[in-house]
Amino acid sequence: MAIQQKIDQQEQDRQHEESLAEIATQLAPVFDNSREGIFVYLDDRHKICNERLAKLWGYASATEWAAAPDFLETFVDSHADRVRVSESYHKNVHQDLVAYRLRYTVRRKDGRRIRVEADTVPYAHDDQLFAYTFVREITEPAPARGGRRS
Repeated sequence: MAIQQKIDQQEQDRQHEESLAEIATQLAPVFDNSREGIFVYLDDRHKICNERLAKLWGYASATEWAAAPDFLETFVDSHADRVRVSESYHKNVHQDLVAYRLRYTVRRKDGRRIRVEADTVPYAHDDQLFAYTFVREITEPAPARGGRRS
């Protein structure tokens, strides 16, 4: 049974990787020409971004960014923001199927923190729901710990 589960997981991973490759091709004009950072997220192992986002978040390339193992723990600075990012994603992308805007603090690869605003829409491809997100740095300072964040 465990062998079959491993084979099934490998097949599912292959399908997700093929879907991301197709999405990357379809969205290449947007990825290449947008003034904003962009990522498409299915799960922690299946995500892509444009070079602008990778650089904004301190990575040498989109490939290096995509290899990060855990989106929330790697990129989102505080526990409170991680909870908000996760809850917003599940509610809006998987339950309500609506676009949403969220501000949170990103921890760059170099450890520097930046405040970002992200607009996310559900994106359906091959019977899977992806989060299609445009990200920009904002100059608003992060609220004091325990303060309200939008």
